Amino acid sequence: MPLLLTGALATQPLFAQKQAVTVAEAEKLSIQLDTSLSNGNPEILNHLICFPVFIERMKSKSSLINNFDTLTKIAVANGFFNIGNSTLEVIKNGSYHLLRGYKKDDEMHLLFRAFGDGGLNYQDITLVKVKDSVKAADIYSYQLGEPYTSLFSALIADREPQNQHVSLSAKDKYAGLFEMALNHKNYSAARSAFEKLDEQTQNDKHIYLQYMQACGNLDLKSYKKAMDQYASLFPGEPVSYLLMINAYADTKEYDKYGMAIDQLDTILNIDPFLNYFRGNLEVKLGNVQSGRDFFQLAFEYDPSIWQNTQKLVVCNVGKSDLVQANKVINIYSRTPGYRKDLVESLYNEYPVLK
Repeated sequence: MPLLLTGALATQPLFAQKQAVTVAEAEKLSIQLDTSLSNGNPEILNHLICFPVFIERMKSKSSLINNFDTLTKIAVANGFFNIGNSTLEVIKNGSYHLLRGYKKDDEMHLLFRAFGDGGLNYQDITLVKVKDSVKAADIYSYQLGEPYTSLFSALIADREPQNQHVSLSAKDKYAGLFEMALNHKNYSAARSAFEKLDEQTQNDKHIYLQYMQACGNLDLKSYKKAMDQYASLFPGEPVSYLLMINAYADTKEYDKYGMAIDQLDTILNIDPFLNYFRGNLEVKLGNVQSGRDFFQLAFEYDPSIWQNTQKLVVCNVGKSDLVQANKVINIYSRTPGYRKDLVESLYNEYPVLK
């Protein structure tokens, strides 16, 4: 798997900074991550974050910041060392695939796409050299909308002991009620508390992300409105478009579904696999031939993803192109993570393929 780097990276010396991660080291790690997760092993990703570097990177003012044991317990309790396990749930019958490597602010990054039965996500991993090992200083999950350092910083801020002798402002009062309602999964109460916050607090990215997730557990109308507002507040952020793709997939608002795909593709600086979603859109519109063309483009880019393979085969069967349908199956059968049982179920559903 080649590590694709931006033109700017090619002109910058990677050894200028002490303990800089080299292209070769980043490429080696990307292959290890892809191989391990494709084989169902989450351990490399589980233990990729270098926790001391991660803590230092937060620049938190919490009184807990120097209590390493407490921070570790909080991290363990909230799954910060099980990122590989949660990623495996996403990529079932799909893949974990390097989209590109790049350099930003003198730091190497690996951008991975995770797709499978658990949906679509992207992980932007910031690399750091720790002695002779390459580790992660941080991971930005597109689906969560924030780097893990921001999430953990907010998490430990909530653990701060409150001064009982200081009267709460209206902002602190409703922010507290908002957090409490979310913790108890009382999403209606969370929305009510959020609406009482001042506009500046509402427009805080972390708070608005939580509000948007609360709306997702209430009703589709509120959820759509919240996603549109988030996209307006933070137009360069991918999370709202990622969520829109899921939200509009089963509705007939095809224009918004297509817009979300294109916006996400622009932010990503092109991901050829998004043609899978364009294929879904064309099939919904009744354009089977166009849908097949998009599925084919996605398949040529990454043939290991079962959902796309299945739809491409079905489109070819619909066009009575059985030779091409079986060719697709044969190529898929040679990919890492190939599932014989899924192919057999497809043969059972379409005996004409045998």
